[in-house]
Amino acid sequence: MYAEYDPISRKMWPPNEADTVTNGTQDGGVEDLQTIIDEMRVQDFDSIRFATYRTACKLRFVQTKTNVHLVDIWNMIESFRENGLNAMPTGTQLKTSRLELLLTSVFHNLNKRLPTAQQIDTDKSISMLLSFLLGAYDRQRMGRLTVFAVKVALATFSAGKLVDKLRYIFSQISDSTGIMDHDRFAEFLQHVLALPTAVFEAPTFGFSEQALQQCFKKDEAVNLNHFLDVIMGETCPPCLMWLPLLHRMASVEHVYHPVVCDACQVRSFTGFRYKCQRCTNYQLCQSCFWRGRTSQSHSNEHEMKEYSSYKSPTKQIAHSIHKSLQCMPIMGSKNHKEFSMKPQRPLDLANIVPMTPASARHHPPEPITEWTNHLLPGHYGNGEDMDDEHKLIARYSAKLAGRTSYPSVTHLPSTSGLISGSLEERNMIAHLEEEREQMLRELSSIEQQNLSDSSGHLNGLKERKDELEAKMRVMQQTRRELMQQLEQLMAQLNTNPVPSGMSSAMSLGHFPEPLAGVGSMVSSAFREHSAGPRSMSGAPILGPPRAGSVGTAAQLQGDLLQCVDVITSNIHDLVTELDQATEESQPNGYAY
Repeated sequence: MYAEYDPISRKMWPPNEADTVTNGTQDGGVEDLQTIIDEMRVQDFDSIRFATYRTACKLRFVQTKTNVHLVDIWNMIESFRENGLNAMPTGTQLKTSRLELLLTSVFHNLNKRLPTAQQIDTDKSISMLLSFLLGAYDRQRMGRLTVFAVKVALATFSAGKLVDKLRYIFSQISDSTGIMDHDRFAEFLQHVLALPTAVFEAPTFGFSEQALQQCFKKDEAVNLNHFLDVIMGETCPPCLMWLPLLHRMASVEHVYHPVVCDACQVRSFTGFRYKCQRCTNYQLCQSCFWRGRTSQSHSNEHEMKEYSSYKSPTKQIAHSIHKSLQCMPIMGSKNHKEFSMKPQRPLDLANIVPMTPASARHHPPEPITEWTNHLLPGHYGNGEDMDDEHKLIARYSAKLAGRTSYPSVTHLPSTSGLISGSLEERNMIAHLEEEREQMLRELSSIEQQNLSDSSGHLNGLKERKDELEAKMRVMQQTRRELMQQLEQLMAQLNTNPVPSGMSSAMSLGHFPEPLAGVGSMVSSAFREHSAGPRSMSGAPILGPPRAGSVGTAAQLQGDLLQCVDVITSNIHDLVTELDQATEESQPNGYAY
């Protein structure tokens, strides 16, 4: 049930808002759709005099409110392919859950491309866009939308050039020879005009047989270039005039005009600028012109010229002189380039659609190729083109499985009817997709396991390093103590060989525990040496030894040599152990 239209106020708000809001939406989307309607009322779009501008403003508001204006047409096509819509017949019914999954993929991929400070609330955008689509296309509250309706709506609302969107639409409504199917075009027109109807502009831009006849004749052979000329040219059908305006409005909404509006007296403004062709230097902003605000002697009946950019007076004079000096004006310039009518492939999207993070992690960058019969985005066609699609899927599956070759699928039937209706081929595609997802999950688990193992190994090496460093510090301290005690011992031996001093030093425990035996041997050696002859001053007599003193001297010499050997052995063992600890603290030859 469509809302009623009030010809006096030019408003199309339904008499019973609750019925209209809930019509075509699930219970969860009622509040979101009501929010869009309420905020649209606040903008006062219904005060705009011209139906084309009024419709474009409303649709632009919905486009920005749902953040779908941030998604480029090429990224939208890639989301269609990721969710398998390219392999489905256009008449397939999508459940609300499947549509919500598609929108989730669209907006989550958008957030991956946006900077962190500019990321959007995906849940809110998904909910609002889903409620709007259901309100526009699910009038019977079935909870289902056709694949073609979803493609038309999202392609229209997405960002990008109008020519790219129309090329994609033409790829969905043309046959394998590149000629438009009129029945498919009628279906497209019905779906695209459902968008103005959803914002209460059905009296002007609603679908009808008259609107269909305004576009193309029934028996007319329409190719891509003709299709683009009609939609994008000056002779655009009246029912679709809002579509080019919607894209022009998006491109000029940030254009700055440093002039004064003669109606509202604002000193500068953005958007469109309108200049009267009768009043001298009389200019209006887009809001005043659309709503019919005037001042002075200007009238709304005067002819106005629309400007989408600003040029300084100097540049305007130079442009006028250059134009007047031309011998012949340039006539009949087109808004798009000419496209070849011959089947061309492939369409390389490597520089347009970025590789998804999952694919980039497991595969090196390579061109993303979209096989098409007319060099059109997103079109697969029938017949042999479907074989190319199956080959492409088989090649990707073989690459995921680590094989260098892939099985041939030439045994698949090439007849368009068999391919489109074959359940066996659809099952094979689904099976290949399942294998791909399983392989990706296995690779992800292997990566996580390797990451955890490597982190555990590094933690073990760090602990071992800390233990070796602590042990080395203890051994270095012990070495310093041994060296100090050895120096004390040698100093006492050189300066004071009197046994009493040496024995007292040893008795005080200056020798460490490993040299306790050394202390006893040195003590006994000096004790025996003290029994030798001394002079009156107490110094030992250096003359020839007496009888019986030779054994004492030999004993003293042997004890001293044995003491030095023990000290040397202990120091050697200490140095060896320090070197070993140093080598263990540097595993695999890398110092930490």
